[in-house]
Amino acid sequence: MSEEHRLVRSGYDRIAERYAAAASAGRTETTYYRSFLERCLDRLPDGALVLDLGCGAGIVAAELARRSRLVGVDLSIEQLRLARRRVPNALLVQADMTRLEIRDGSLDAVAAFWSIIHVRRDLQTELFGRILRWLRPGGMLFGTLGSGDNPHEEHEFYGAPMYWSHFDAETNRHMLADAGFGIEQADVIDDMDESHLWVIATA
Repeated sequence: MSEEHRLVRSGYDRIAERYAAAASAGRTETTYYRSFLERCLDRLPDGALVLDLGCGAGIVAAELARRSRLVGVDLSIEQLRLARRRVPNALLVQADMTRLEIRDGSLDAVAAFWSIIHVRRDLQTELFGRILRWLRPGGMLFGTLGSGDNPHEEHEFYGAPMYWSHFDAETNRHMLADAGFGIEQADVIDDMDESHLWVIATA
């Protein structure tokens, strides 16, 4: 695991409770996040197998688990401890998503909300290719990516050091297309006082 990803892991271990409380309070019925997530949930087939990459404290995972069989992956053991309370029936795994091994063609969907922006961007092209292979034909990747050019950023986040790395929106669109995804949506949208690229892409 890289030093940058260790920083993400230790940071979220330290702030797990504070961040989960703030995230839960911010994701209300009036946010774009809510309408976007509902649209994606409505497209999942019955009994869908869904991977939540960077599941954190299980806030998104709890929504996904209402309509799917869920696997959640996160670097932070403290985040996973909180996720266990919200999604007791999910399979939760502590792992670096860039080193995760999943059987090709086994997933109906991969969700990644506010998580790939913590992955070193020199690893993101390969990650998109791996996600594509994990999905069944017609399977869906949905969530958020970065919307601005940010090679390397470290600063305090809820009281702990944190790391971010991401590309601008147009580069992300090209990376997804080059990986082999069909892009249904890749829009820069301001929501909850942040700007991200909201993506729906299919295998």
